[in-house]
Amino acid sequence: MPRWATIGMLGVLSMGLVRRRRRRRTRLPEHPHAARSGQNESSRVLILSASVGGGHNAAAAVIRSELSHAGHHVEVVDGLALASPLLSRYFQWAYPWQLKWVPWLYEWQIRLSNGRWAASVIRRLCAALWSERLLDLVERVQPDLVVSTYPLMTAVLGRLRAWQSISCPCAAVVTDYGVHRLWTAPGIDLHLVVSNDALGQVTDADGMVAVMQPLVSPAYLVLRDREAARARLHLPPQGFIALVVGGAWGIGDLETIAADVVASGVYTVVICGRNAALAARLSTRFAGCETVRVLGWTDELPWYMAAADCLVQSAGGLTCLEAVAARLPIVLYRPVAGHGRMNAWAMERAGVAYWARSAQELTALLRAAAAGQIQLAPPQVASGLPASVALLSLLPEKTCQRPDAAGAVPISTRNPDRGSLAASGRLE
Repeated sequence: MPRWATIGMLGVLSMGLVRRRRRRRTRLPEHPHAARSGQNESSRVLILSASVGGGHNAAAAVIRSELSHAGHHVEVVDGLALASPLLSRYFQWAYPWQLKWVPWLYEWQIRLSNGRWAASVIRRLCAALWSERLLDLVERVQPDLVVSTYPLMTAVLGRLRAWQSISCPCAAVVTDYGVHRLWTAPGIDLHLVVSNDALGQVTDADGMVAVMQPLVSPAYLVLRDREAARARLHLPPQGFIALVVGGAWGIGDLETIAADVVASGVYTVVICGRNAALAARLSTRFAGCETVRVLGWTDELPWYMAAADCLVQSAGGLTCLEAVAARLPIVLYRPVAGHGRMNAWAMERAGVAYWARSAQELTALLRAAAAGQIQLAPPQVASGLPASVALLSLLPEKTCQRPDAAGAVPISTRNPDRGSLAASGRLE
């Protein structure tokens, strides 16, 4: 079965070569964060995302909101669904299936594609398959800036930009602390990463690389009163509360994670996202336990982060960025294969999170924190500019405001002769 899954993914990619047609106008796939502003914007921005996990769309939504609020026209498109609807559906099925049943296969795929040769082949294959459709989209939208929040779209944009098939600047947003080689691409004008440690992990970029502030909803940037948050959510006013979150899809071994957190004796809130089956199983398992609360999808996550004493997480993705913005200590436990382990190593090295490598280590850490023997330190917020400000710096001066020197972004100039932003003085 695992071998069949890998062959299936390669087969779906290969079918695109056989079924390529002349460029034609197609209806854009619906996207959960698609939005259009009025008619008097100073610039047009196209954001390419993908509905694989929840982080890519969530990042696109934040960028869209910030740029629209600044008066720019923003269009968000599910780039993977546009390029290959079949592959998009396959990834949506294969991603959680592999993490649950054959995590070693996902780990192998991540490790293999992180090699220089493999990454180059994947970029070339994606460009060969999908360049025409993306060029159709760019011609239709006529953007002043293209932003990618999904790696395979970044790969295609990089090739098109390097070929000068796209004349406007292109940017890529990387929301993980562990930077996989495919998260970046040669040809992209600006890569935005989440920390100085992530900055040093970028290997193939030949444009600008900059640190951005946590790319999260403004709701997580409000530092709420803990007592007020607990009263609002009807949580115990005293005592240590651990918040267990599996992201939008409830990814990871949340059942084991929740059980181990509960065994430490602390009050536990488990949020399963849109994984209704998981929420039902955990609700049944912990029925009658007064120190456990199990939830599905909730819009109150910023309040739960304000009420909690720590976040326990296994993926290290956007949920961890939200915790960083909310100044909530992060404990990584049983990280998922592939990108989860990459994030765990990177976040521990950057001092952003604690990594409990066993149930015993997790129990000892939570019990010591609950007893006041140790104090879990909140993560440090990156010192970069907001993503929207950094992105607008790619546009002509008349369409964006120049950031103050005091809010400078750490930048690595990989190729200053290639239209470098540093040379233009827009990101000093």
